[in-house]
Amino acid sequence: MRKSNAFTLIELLVVISVIAVLLAILMPALGKARELAQGAACKGNLKNYTLAVAMYLDDHDRKFPEPQRCYFSQLTAYPVEAGISEHLHLRWCNGDIELKSNPQYGGMLARYLGDARAFICPTFKTLAVRHSDDHYFMASGASIRDYEPWYNYTMNAYLGSARSDVQETRVLKDTDVKHPATTFSFTEESARVDTAYNMSGLNDTFMAPGSDTMVKGWISQTGGDLRRIVPGPEGVGQFWDVIAGFHNAPTGDKLRGRGNCAFLDGHVEAFSRDETFYYAYPKK
Repeated sequence: MRKSNAFTLIELLVVISVIAVLLAILMPALGKARELAQGAACKGNLKNYTLAVAMYLDDHDRKFPEPQRCYFSQLTAYPVEAGISEHLHLRWCNGDIELKSNPQYGGMLARYLGDARAFICPTFKTLAVRHSDDHYFMASGASIRDYEPWYNYTMNAYLGSARSDVQETRVLKDTDVKHPATTFSFTEESARVDTAYNMSGLNDTFMAPGSDTMVKGWISQTGGDLRRIVPGPEGVGQFWDVIAGFHNAPTGDKLRGRGNCAFLDGHVEAFSRDETFYYAYPKK
């Protein structure tokens, strides 16, 4: 009798078991490789932001653009935003005003960002599609016709701001920044919120840890030690905004990792939310 070349049931089960074991070994490695690739893409995006800011400063007597207008030409609603309450705070995920497709809405820095491959970290885009617990989004996000997260890089509000609540903290020119290597121009924010640490997730075009009054209180509270000005119960209390935490984050917690920052000296580096104020404050 000729011997069959077919697999026996036991052999088939062994093969399936081996494949399952190999997948269990390989999947975490593949996930890590994807995370590293996305992080590299994010840093590449922000490197283009450092170049855009440098070109803008060259063209404008070293004056910073207004963070409130760095992306958009107006703070009032565009016609396409009719019916969207809190429109300013939802532009980051409104596909109808995404600047690559709608350059007519571009603000002070927009034309300098023409070479930027993207305005958004690929990791953020994946996370934001699944969830956003920012209070502005939860209140008004359903009003958006075309939900598309398209930016999460926001400008340091202490550089060039016209806001009345950061007049004492801000600087208007890059020549007023003594330590450009430790002062970021742009950073990435998260759509997630931990209310003990930050009031809002990504909700506008600028990053503001706190107002002049808040900053004075923090400096007094820490005896002037800027490194000790950290958000949360173990720090000085709740900030308005913090650096994102989804890069290299602990499993299941996308707030306690790191976010990439584009610094005024041209380099890009990642830091945690605990380091938000130190690297945002331009008067070190």
